[in-house]
Amino acid sequence: MTRHHTPRTDAGLQPERTSLAWQRTAISFVAASLLFLRWGQQHGQIVALVVVVSALVATWIFFHARIRLKRIGRLFPAPGLDPATTEVLVVTGSTVALAAAALWVTLG
Repeated sequence: MTRHHTPRTDAGLQPERTSLAWQRTAISFVAASLLFLRWGQQHGQIVALVVVVSALVATWIFFHARIRLKRIGRLFPAPGLDPATTEVLVVTGSTVALAAAALWVTLG
């Protein structure tokens, strides 16, 4: 049996899906940080700092993803697009910091 391969004509859906995934990541990050409000009475300033920093990181991720989508939309599917290294490092570092803060708040 012979399979016929037709070229994909994804004129921009892949970058749009990627941008939406980054936006969901930003929203999830804010939601996770809001869970800290439970310990607001015990660790007031630290909880406030975690929520504010998380909101700033999430805002950066959200808007940076939109800017990246516009840039990639003009170039896609051209080869040589830069990977989202900065975004991945920011999200990874922020997630590790959020997890460490969660451990400190819940166990401390």
